[in-house]
Amino acid sequence: MEIYRGLVLAERSAGEQGKFIDVLTEHNTVQEIYVRGAKKNSSAGLSATQLFSYATFSVQKRRNQWYLDSAEPIRIFYRLRESLSRLSLAMYFGELIRLSVREHQTPEENCFVMRLMLNTLHYLESGQRSEALLKPIFELRLMTELGMMPDLLMCRGCGVFLPKRLYFSVEKGCFFCTDCGAPDSPQEPLLLRAPVLQAMRHILFADYNRLFHFQLGAENLQMLGICTERFVQYHLSLKPKALTFYRSIVNPSAE
Repeated sequence: MEIYRGLVLAERSAGEQGKFIDVLTEHNTVQEIYVRGAKKNSSAGLSATQLFSYATFSVQKRRNQWYLDSAEPIRIFYRLRESLSRLSLAMYFGELIRLSVREHQTPEENCFVMRLMLNTLHYLESGQRSEALLKPIFELRLMTELGMMPDLLMCRGCGVFLPKRLYFSVEKGCFFCTDCGAPDSPQEPLLLRAPVLQAMRHILFADYNRLFHFQLGAENLQMLGICTERFVQYHLSLKPKALTFYRSIVNPSAE
């Protein structure tokens, strides 16, 4: 038997009454759990096993499959369902974790994927931070927690710390000032302004008490979002389905 705190990232039907849930554990791993009678109103732990429920789980392993014994809710991010865009963005975050954390089954002791997800869902549910801000924060900080942090300390060519304009190389995970010029690369470098670089540095290095406390103008925020999304997709080799759905919600004219 194992007992731990976890967050439900996804759920799938299994037969007439059961379901599988993917749970991000406090140990920063993702565990698939079978829940018996999940579709019955009388099912024990029904609320604790719904999507984006943070709960204490008691599970047992039999024949290479984990089964739920009981679950007690700690916090249920139910208000995410009040907005389709917020819910779909949260599903994108969950999909990123499910697809990437499975490849990192021995996370470092200082890996804080759970804390990142819980904090992001808090701000997403409450509306205290915009979706356009939360998305790049989550993407870039997740890469950092997984040990794939880009090198943003100085220009890779000349060492300048804060150029007014710069080229970010998605492939190399670093930047070059405009004096040094964009490197030759199959992935076209992104031309950014200094505030975007400063925001990326903040996301990489700020502690969690300060991580979500910064602002950018609309144009720079848009470039930050493009930059972090491309960086994640290139280095994780992922194209999450939930991201496509989220885009169709927030920008249907682009579909």
